Order: sequence, then C-alpha cells, then structure tokens
Amino acid sequence: MLRFIRQLSLSRVWPMLAAVAFLTALGVISIYADSPAAGKKQLIFFAIATGCLVLFQMVDYRIIGTYGIVFYSGSAVLILYTIVGSVVRVPGVTNRNGAFNWIDFGPFSLQPSELMKVAFVMVMARYLRWRSNYRTAAGLLPPFLLAAGPMLLILKQPDLGTALIFIPTLFAMLFAAGAKLRHLLGVAGLAFACGPLIWLSGLPGVPVFSHGPSLIKNYQRDRVYAMFSDDPEMLEGTGMQQQKALIAIGSGGLFGKGPMNIPAGRRIPERSNDMIFALIGEQFGLVGSLLTIAAYGVIFVVAIEIGGSTREPFGRLVAVGIVAMLAGQAFVNLLVVTKLMPVTGVTLPFVSSGGSSLIASYLSIGLLLNVGQKRPIVMGKRVFEFEESD
Repeated sequence: MLRFIRQLSLSRVWPMLAAVAFLTALGVISIYADSPAAGKKQLIFFAIATGCLVLFQMVDYRIIGTYGIVFYSGSAVLILYTIVGSVVRVPGVTNRNGAFNWIDFGPFSLQPSELMKVAFVMVMARYLRWRSNYRTAAGLLPPFLLAAGPMLLILKQPDLGTALIFIPTLFAMLFAAGAKLRHLLGVAGLAFACGPLIWLSGLPGVPVFSHGPSLIKNYQRDRVYAMFSDDPEMLEGTGMQQQKALIAIGSGGLFGKGPMNIPAGRRIPERSNDMIFALIGEQFGLVGSLLTIAAYGVIFVVAIEIGGSTREPFGRLVAVGIVAMLAGQAFVNLLVVTKLMPVTGVTLPFVSSGGSSLIASYLSIGLLLNVGQKRPIVMGKRVFEFEESD
C-alpha cells in the first residue's frame, strides 16, 4: 500500500482520480435516494472495487496482460453458463426483465459481460502488440473474430447494449495499432449498408424481405418508433422510460431540487441503473449534469495523455482500449437517457448501481494508472509506425 501511495504521489493522474471519486459519490447519493439499502450495498461494492483498482495498479500491467486470455476465457465460460441457464434451470441464473445475464451468489450478483469488456481489451492489446497482419484486409479477420465471439454470446443473453460497446473499442484499438483507415472505413461502410437489410428482414408487409428471418425483435423496433412518436399510448408504453427520464431531468431546472429529492425520478423504471443520469439531473439540475459530463471529460483526457505518452506498444493499446470502452459506454448511456438513441440497457460507468459495472470500471482505471506509472524504456522507432508500402 505504501508503494501504491508513493507511485500516486509522483503521478499526474490526480484529476482523473478526483473525477472518478466525484462520479462515484454522485452515484451513491442517487442510489441511496432511491433505496437506502441499495445505497449501503453500493458502498460495499465501492470498497471491493477500490481494492481491485489497487491490485491492478500494483502488479505490472505486462504481467497482468499475460493472463488476459485466462480472464477472457473465464468470462466467456461464465457468459455461456448464463445462456445455458436461459434454456434449462441452473443454480444462480434467473430471468431478469427478459434477460439471463446475471449469476446470483446469495445477496450478491455477478454480470460476466462486464468483466469480459476488460478482458477483451487485454487480449486484443496483446494480439495486436505482436502482429502486423492486421494491416491487410484479410488480416482484420482474427481481431474481428476475437470481438465477435463475446458479442454473440452476450447477444444470446440477450444484452444488446453491452455487446455494442465492443465495436468502438475494437475500431479504436485497430486504428491506434496502425490498421489502414481505408480498410476500417470499408468495414464500417459495409455494416451501414447492411443496416436497412437487417431492419427490413422479416418485417411483415414488405415484399421479398417479409419472407426472410427476422433479425430484429419486435420490441426493438418499437423502441426505435417510440423515439419519434408523440402518440400518448406509445409514450405511456414502450417510450415511457425515456419520457419519464426527460421529465425528471427537466424538473431539476438549473440547480436541481437538492440531494435525495427525486419525486419525478421515482416514476422511472430502472432509475438507479440505466437511467441514473435522470436522477442526477433532478437532484442537481443542469449544473450538476454538466459537471457530470465534465468529469468524464477529465477522465478521458488524462487517459488519452497516458496512451499518447506511452511508447511501450501493449500499454498504449490497453490505454486506448480502456478509454474507448468507457467513453463508448458513457456516450451510449447519456444518449439513451436524453432520448437520442433507443433504449439499450447500458450502465453509466462509476455511477450506476451494481457491483459488476463498478468493479469493471475501477479495474479499468487501475490498468490506466498502471500504464501511466510504469513506462518501460523502448529502444527503436516509435510504436506502430509502418512504411507506406506495408
């Protein structure tokens, strides 16, 4: 512990730690306002998460990286276990709002997909560290398969929101590693081109497409329709969660109603999880909401500085992957709460209730601290620089 404190005293990451503490405090206050019992439980998760952060900061990140495949495989097995639980009855796996993405251990639960995100960053960073074949179009296949595996498993739970976070993480890490931009843009363009085909497939009344398999569930289509609908029935049904969240945010005004005061927020389903930003807006107003966004900005700026100033390839990729993962998750959550994106069920890092999300976020910060404070000397040219002919 003394070594940990000495390393922090020499670091430039105190603004990031302050931002993490600020966001966690907002989360605990908001969760406690909804349920004192859940708020006390979140404090226990905070203590565990802090221990995980210290552990991941103290052990050299390159040593942790050698066990990335074990972490990745173990997380995949646990996700597969929840999928089995959706078919047959297995201990600890139950249906939660139509999804089987948790494993219960008495009063506590584990969401393996949260741990998989951190494991994926480590495995992908290690893969890209020792290869350059991803500079070709065909060489992009293995990295995409590494992402597709956990994404398909998570989609089977089903948990679309968490699966989506892998996409920006993968693209950011490939770009940072030196993958050719035209190849990445080509893949993205192909995905966008397939979007309308996926949307229309299996849709009743559409010639040709109506006879194909339905790749999008009806409730997912309804969530998209609800974003653009002003039909009272739709707003009280599928669109109710986002509509109530907007009302709660708006009711906070400029400075909010004060801590623990969430009369409008109590009407929001999943208010302390996916929609917790609405509780922040009601309690602390526009000022509190902007400070929350600014805190994420501080974290991402420091994380980018760590990645940019690290010459060791694996460490740089870990930093890039973590900032892409956390930024993507926060961005998606905020878009959902403000009704700029369909409901997907993504937690707000450091803020939403739940131990798995908090621990995964703190593990990520521990890795960032680790990379920032243990920067080995690298001889040779700058990392991931290639000749144009490569």
